[in-house]
Amino acid sequence: MKALVKKESFFLKKFIQTLNQEMIPLEIIDTNGNKYSTTQEEIKHKILIKDQKFFKALISPNAFSLGEAYIKGYFDISGSIKELYELVCDKILNKDQRKGVRTVFSKLFVKSKEKEKENIEYHYNVPSEFYRLFLGRTMGYTCGYYADKTSTMGDAQNEKMDIICRKLRLEKGEKLLDIGCGWGNFAVFAAKNYGVEVTGITLSSEQKKYAENWINKEGLPQKITIKVLNYRDLGTNMYDKISCVGMSEHVGKNNMMNFYEIVYKSLKKGGLFMQHTITTNTFRKKGRENSFLDKYMFPGGELMFEHDLVKLAASSGFELLNAENFRTHYIKTLNDWIMRMEKSKDTLLKIVTDNVYRIYHIFFIGSLISFKSNEISIFQNLFYKTEPDNCSTNAFLTPYSRKETRIA
Repeated sequence: MKALVKKESFFLKKFIQTLNQEMIPLEIIDTNGNKYSTTQEEIKHKILIKDQKFFKALISPNAFSLGEAYIKGYFDISGSIKELYELVCDKILNKDQRKGVRTVFSKLFVKSKEKEKENIEYHYNVPSEFYRLFLGRTMGYTCGYYADKTSTMGDAQNEKMDIICRKLRLEKGEKLLDIGCGWGNFAVFAAKNYGVEVTGITLSSEQKKYAENWINKEGLPQKITIKVLNYRDLGTNMYDKISCVGMSEHVGKNNMMNFYEIVYKSLKKGGLFMQHTITTNTFRKKGRENSFLDKYMFPGGELMFEHDLVKLAASSGFELLNAENFRTHYIKTLNDWIMRMEKSKDTLLKIVTDNVYRIYHIFFIGSLISFKSNEISIFQNLFYKTEPDNCSTNAFLTPYSRKETRIA
């Protein structure tokens, strides 16, 4: 035991020294009540170590080791964990780790379709009440659009959905396919406000159940159909418009070309496809991975560069009409989610375990920092299935024309 305490003391002092060099005011209290401080001035944040296993995270501190230690409850923080993470992450946290041999070989032998369903079920089959408490009534689990300073989280989600509907030029009676429909929020919004017939697909049985209850309450069962279906199995049905809002992050680089080709085949000539997706702005070295995300939050998920997405879409036959970056809007969205999570913590812990709560909490905080530092962005890409014989300008619209009224 003395040897373990001695090791703990060594790594804590080393960690404190690193923080002190970066001028981060912090106090750490170990399992024996000993205090280690970076400064004699007023300290806003304190780390209380609850388990001696925490010191292992300090051997080579990074986003995975410290994130995992938080999830497992090895330490708690007095003060704002979000503020502390912002102070620390840019200074000492190396987010990417080498891929383990198991990770590399599992990708060689795993069956993609089965693995995708397993990954989605892992993340989204948490009880819907859990999400409802921090996502609000819109159940929008991706970036909102904050039109002005008075916009609430609900306002931002509704504005985002309306923007997508207007970009897609939805018209009454059109058939819309929503790939990765989530809990049905966009399907309900589009059917209710634009009169389209929607087919929504998801891999989560929990989401399908929630969406169908919502659709029935809205009196829209004749307008909306929700299926548990992989995008690879869409078949021969054709649609006027297609949306994919916050799902293609799960597709992965190796499958993205095939994804675009399937969407292209499912879209009528002259149709529009909206891809609302998170992109990376950071080059990740070959053989590196974000272990925390891969293990705890989005197993199988993968972010791509915006230019690579556009290139692959073009190779599939699509023509890019419009691309918009809503990065700062996601910062506001995540701030809202984090605030609501912390405010509803006691209620959330009646629905899920402390471990699950901590996973989501630290993931949202880390994501917020990544958006703030411009490591990642979120783009809305509007693609057109080019119709060579049609020279109409109806799809080629811009809100910047003073005479444009068709998308107002």
